[in-house]
Amino acid sequence: MRSLKVQLLVSHLLLGLLMAGVMGGALINFSRLGHSIEGILRDNYDSVIAAQNMKESLERQDSAATFFLAGQTRKARDQYQANWPVFQHWADVESHNITEVGEQQMSDDIEAQFPAYRRAIERLLYARPPMPPVRQRAYYFSTLEPAFLRLKQRAQDVLDVNQAAIVRADRRAKAEARRASLTGLGVTAAALLLALLLAGRTIRAVLTPLRTFARQAEEIGAGHLDQRIALPRQDEIGALAASFNDMAEKLTEARRLEEQRLHRAERMSDAALESLYDPVIVTDGSACVVHLNRAAEGLFGPARRAAGAPLVDVVREARITQAVDCAIHQERVSAGEGEAALIPLQVGGATRTYRLRATPMRDDDALLGAVAVLEDVTHLRELDRLKTEFIGVASHELRTPVTSLLLSVQLLQEGAVGELTPQQWEVVAAQREDLERLERMMRDLLDVTRLESGVVPPRFEIVPPRELTRSAVAGVSAQAQAKGVALREDVPEGLPDVRADRTQMMRVLLNLLGNALRHTPPGGTVTIRSHATQDSVTFTVEDTGVGIPKEYLPQIFDRFVQVPGATRGGAGLGLSIARTIVQAHGGDITAASELGRGSTFTVTLPAVPPAADETH
Repeated sequence: MRSLKVQLLVSHLLLGLLMAGVMGGALINFSRLGHSIEGILRDNYDSVIAAQNMKESLERQDSAATFFLAGQTRKARDQYQANWPVFQHWADVESHNITEVGEQQMSDDIEAQFPAYRRAIERLLYARPPMPPVRQRAYYFSTLEPAFLRLKQRAQDVLDVNQAAIVRADRRAKAEARRASLTGLGVTAAALLLALLLAGRTIRAVLTPLRTFARQAEEIGAGHLDQRIALPRQDEIGALAASFNDMAEKLTEARRLEEQRLHRAERMSDAALESLYDPVIVTDGSACVVHLNRAAEGLFGPARRAAGAPLVDVVREARITQAVDCAIHQERVSAGEGEAALIPLQVGGATRTYRLRATPMRDDDALLGAVAVLEDVTHLRELDRLKTEFIGVASHELRTPVTSLLLSVQLLQEGAVGELTPQQWEVVAAQREDLERLERMMRDLLDVTRLESGVVPPRFEIVPPRELTRSAVAGVSAQAQAKGVALREDVPEGLPDVRADRTQMMRVLLNLLGNALRHTPPGGTVTIRSHATQDSVTFTVEDTGVGIPKEYLPQIFDRFVQVPGATRGGAGLGLSIARTIVQAHGGDITAASELGRGSTFTVTLPAVPPAADETH
């Protein structure tokens, strides 16, 4: 097992030596270039800085003289005293850093001229007595300014000669850099060629068996776990081949165990589905039947015949196929409530009622299909029917004595048996109010039983939404005017028509408007709006009344629900009747409210498609 290891070590050692040679040459070139740049900085940079600073301090001294001429004596003297030492300092730096031909003469001239310039400017700034203004200006232009210009020019000469030297040195450094680059490129190219030859030899020795590994690994990845590698070698590659064969053996065993586990899980899943009392339909992502449990087979036929068939061919009930399509294409649970979610199906000559639930099946990132569960609610429907019949019979039987008692109270109030005392009149009036409320409650109970039992089915017709809202507003306008509540209508033209029972939907809107007016104080506003969405028309009744507590909103549409503190106006059946009517129309009704800010009731009805509307 030493051959491959030694070969790789030798090849890497040679590559390392080549890299070290290339890096050594580069370091030598960089060192030479660095020395050249250092010479530039050492020889000329200090003189350039000194010349620039001398010029700057000299200009500040000259500006001090101009300040003096402008009458700013204090500022002029301060600026002069701050800058002449600076000039002297940088002149001394320059005198000790002579590097170019002629630079010594320039430095000597600066040292000779600056004392004369100082005496001249101090004569202007500190003359006793001060010169007259006219003489000051003449003195500046005749004596001081020429001395300033001569001194500034010598500083500029120092700057120019050193900058020229830097440019020459820069050219030399660039030439050296180009030579170093060409040398480095040549050495690098030679090293690269040797490295490629060495790498090619190593690759041929190592990768040939590895290609065999790659091909066999692809076969195993494709599921062919019977692949084995026969390499009679004693080096690391031979050991790798043995490990590869061992891995293939273990993968084969792992697959066998996993298949057993999956089969067991599948049997448990099938057994769980089969043991469910409710029918279950499982489909794939294209709405084709995957599985029917035993209860579903009793409704739709044997599972083996339905497997793989489109759901629409197996299940003839349109609402089931629509719910599954919704779960697959919209990826949301389809679980309606009320009558719309109940499906009657024939089972063994009898009709049973099921509640439909359709749920999408997903794994981490993909849709697998859908599961539809039909919950048998036949016994619940029967109990509800008996309850409804009992309420209807009780309401009907009580209606006659209540009507008789109400007639008797009316006769008493009309004096049919003699005049009533004030106390008697008060008792009779209270009785009449209670009897009238009891009569309204029985009438509402009878309406509830008729609607839920289907005795009074909707008489559908094509109705424009604007007609419904206008009729509803007209029905309560007198009540709103009498109470002092503003009644508004916001219904645009061009809304699609709805398929509805005009009388029943008018009852819903009148109930919502009446409730809004009853719970809105004088000076408030009640608004009815309507707008269209993609496939429906929405009616909204908003008020600025007292609002409904949040905890009562979930049960506001249940029977006999009365919100504490609200104005008493009935038995709590109006909203329940409204919900029953709206659901019978295939729509929905919801409520939203905030205490002290009013309530909003929303009714949504399916819109009539334009083509269907034209046929009517």
